[in-house]
Amino acid sequence: MVAAHHARPDAGTVLPQSPMQVAANGPQAAQRRVAYLVNAYPKVSHSFIRREIHALERQGCSVTRVAVRGWGEPLADPADKRERDVTRYLLKGGLLPLLKAAARMAWQRPARFWRALRLTVRLGWAADRPFPIHFAYLLQACELALWLEQAQIGHLHAHFGTNPAEVALLTHVLSDIPYSFTVHGPDEFDRGVYLHLDAKIASAKFVAAVNSFTRSQLLRRAHHADWNKVKVVH
Repeated sequence: MVAAHHARPDAGTVLPQSPMQVAANGPQAAQRRVAYLVNAYPKVSHSFIRREIHALERQGCSVTRVAVRGWGEPLADPADKRERDVTRYLLKGGLLPLLKAAARMAWQRPARFWRALRLTVRLGWAADRPFPIHFAYLLQACELALWLEQAQIGHLHAHFGTNPAEVALLTHVLSDIPYSFTVHGPDEFDRGVYLHLDAKIASAKFVAAVNSFTRSQLLRRAHHADWNKVKVVH
């Protein structure tokens, strides 16, 4: 929690490091390749994410869609069906590919893997979801890190501050690929302590809040040094 006497940070309403700008402004080709991570995609309620991705592609960036699940979601919109066809799913292959990815990480990058494992234990120890679920997030991060490196992704953006942001954080630890995430609320506010939003914000390149109220709630959880990472994006 941040002490009340700290100076109030700039509340800026424009996100200067949006996924679009991170991808488009970088000098290297990899920085024009962005990945979006969502828990379930596509969904009828997530059409705003689809629009965001398409806007990024219109700027000439390559966007890799990754979701944890959602490949069997019944869809009526042809646009959503097209999105499903180009989305990779972390759980679709079952447990074996995840275990293989984790074994590869542990063998090839032991220091990064053990750092991610320790972080997983810390995040899971004081959480509102069963402890073993956080090890599932680590397995997903191992596979995602390999996917992103193979595709030469320069930036990972997650939607929602729940498990997608945790997977993004662990992926960053494993691969050093920078990440960001968008917080929508209100679930994240009610569970802020258990979701370890402070740790997720601290390691992120930036955090997008959907409105000023969302930003104010994130500042309650963030360390003071990270306040200016949190920007309102409309």
